[in-house]
Parts: sequence; C-alpha cells; structure tokens
Amino acid sequence: MQMENKRFKLKRFRFETENGRVIDRYMITDNLLPILEVNQWIEAKSLRKVSTGRKYAEKLLVYLNYLDSYDVEYDVATNKEVVTFIQNLIYGSLDDLKIRSLDTVITYATLSQYVTVITEFYKWLDNNYETNMQFKTKTDTFRAKKSFLYGQIYSYDYKYIIDRYLPSLKGGKEYIKWYDESEKQALCGSFLTLRDEAVFRLTLEGFRIDEALSIKLDNYNPVERIIQPTRSKGRTSVTGGSRNNLRTVVLPAKTCELLDSYIATERMTAENESGIISQYLFLNLRKGKCYGMPLSYRNYLAILKGCARRAGIDSAKIRTHSGRSTKVMEFIEHQILHPEDGLTDAIMLECFGWRSTDSIEPYRNHNNQVIARTVMEKLHKGKGGCND
Repeated sequence: MQMENKRFKLKRFRFETENGRVIDRYMITDNLLPILEVNQWIEAKSLRKVSTGRKYAEKLLVYLNYLDSYDVEYDVATNKEVVTFIQNLIYGSLDDLKIRSLDTVITYATLSQYVTVITEFYKWLDNNYETNMQFKTKTDTFRAKKSFLYGQIYSYDYKYIIDRYLPSLKGGKEYIKWYDESEKQALCGSFLTLRDEAVFRLTLEGFRIDEALSIKLDNYNPVERIIQPTRSKGRTSVTGGSRNNLRTVVLPAKTCELLDSYIATERMTAENESGIISQYLFLNLRKGKCYGMPLSYRNYLAILKGCARRAGIDSAKIRTHSGRSTKVMEFIEHQILHPEDGLTDAIMLECFGWRSTDSIEPYRNHNNQVIARTVMEKLHKGKGGCND
C-alpha cells in the first residue's frame, strides 16, 4: 500500500508564536486531521530540537499505519501487536508470504530505535491519560484503567526478540571505541583550528558531544579551571537565568590553555566580524550564513572525520562518543592499578552524570591489556613470577 493511501501521515505545520516568530512543527494526521494525544507527545520530543521530534514521529507513523492495516487502534493495542510489528520489521510481511531480501535487512540500531519510540510513547500516555475501559469475564464485569494496557506494552522486554533472532545485526558497524595514546596525539595534532581541538579534548574529559556544544561562556571559569554543560542526557536543561545544577568538571591545564587561546582569537574574530553576540562557547568560524552561530553536531562530526583522515585514521570508524568511552576506561584502569586512591564507582557516577552503575557496562573494554596484565601479575605475586 502506497504512502498516499495510508490513513496516518506526517505533515509539517507552520505556527506563529506570541512574539511574532514563525516556527515549524511536524505532526501526525489521521485522515489529514492532527491527532491531539499523539502530537502532544511529539511536541514534547520537539522542545529541545525539532529534528528529534520529527525522527520520533517518523518511527511512530510506521507503527500506527501497521496497526491500522489490522484495524487496531493504538490506544487498545497490546504487546502482542507490538511483537508482531517488530517481527514484521525483521522478516517482512508473512501474510502475503513476502520476506525481506538480504540487501534490505534492517539494522539492529534502527530496530532498537523503534522499540524506544513505542515504549516511550506508551509511558507518556500512561502518565497523561487515565481514561477507563471495560473488561468482561465469564462471571462479572469490572472496570480497569486503560493504563493497564499501556503498562503491559512499555514494560515488556522487546529487546530479546532483536537479540535472539538477529545477533548478526548488532554491531554492524565497527568503530574505534577507545583511543590509545598514539591515536589521541595524532588527532589532536591534525585539527585545523583551536576550537576543534578544544571540543575534542572536552570529549576526552568525559563530555558527550551535545554537552560540549551546549557549554556557554559563563559556564567556563578559567581561573578555577572548571566547566559545566547546559544540556545533559536525562537531565533538565539549564534555561534563562536558572541555576546550573549539571555536573562540574575540572579541566587539565593544557585544555584550559587551548580554550583561552580560542576565546581570545578565533572566537573573538568570529563574533566581531559576524556581528552576532552569542552566549555559546563554540561558534561557527567559516564565513557564510552560519558565521558566528553555535557549532552544530553535524558540522563537528564532519570536522572530526576530516581530522581523522589527515591523521591517517579510517574516518569510517570515527564517532564523537569515543572520547567519553576512553575516559571511562581510564577511570576503570586507575581503579584496578591504584585501588588505594579510592576511586569508587560512586565517584565515577558523579563524574559522568550517571544514576546507576549499569551505565558503566557499555563503556567497559573487556579486551584491555593493561587490566589483564595487572590482574595476572597480582594473582601470581609470590608464586614464582608470571612466567611460570
């Protein structure tokens, strides 16, 4: 069935705000009419970035049209429908005996994104809409909250379907997840601007790239060598004159020297020549329509990949998150090499802005030779040496 014949569609709407500005929003329509509950959720996802709301809407749209093909409404769907939807994404439609060709296999990451969108959507419905529905049994009739249905969907472990049936999809792309010293030095020496190296060095201190790009001038104290982001995953963003309660990071002297030089030269020039007075620390330096505006993630990713090519590193294996992974492993190495320093997991949670030690696991390198050698030497200490 072609998209033009689908019941649910994604449309772009343009609105005028109270101060006269015009903003764009993406909304899902039901037979060309916007759906209140669905679009309230999409709007919540669009508050930080409109593009984020659009990505969530695109995934939810596929799910809604799938349900409609079986005459099921989203507010009465159960986890059975969600499971069959995921299986349909993996294998294709089994109703007409058509399966996916090998060259169109969906990736593990994309499947995980669908699961995230669906479960977050039903969590939001459960929190915001408490309408009731009737359930009938053989003996009597009773009322139950619709949130019972929503809860069974978002609490269901759909990931096992992906992990069990599609192990080959996980990790389809190979990245450099942890930098060694030579790679760090090669990258730092291959940037074309002070700004770009400064951003990279902040990721090596454990910042996510979005956190680094969210930093404002008044969040950096060069005297105390401390810095704070204004956005952080899973935390409330700092807006206006509100107090910044996001984590504070103390920077090495080298990184501060780099930041100070960037602020006094490249940034000052961009601000003066563009005529744009910006609160953000990292600005676009290339003359053009974006000159003097905040540096974006997409722009920096391209810069980082270009730097990798100049450093002789495969740019296809470069990602912005590897600096943070590298910093986590530095902590873990130090914990094992120097337990007397008392760098506990609780301290690590504070330094990286996490709430649970479970967040450490995806960053752990189980193939770390430094840790392996240290453990072996400690186990064989006093037993005749490690060459026995």
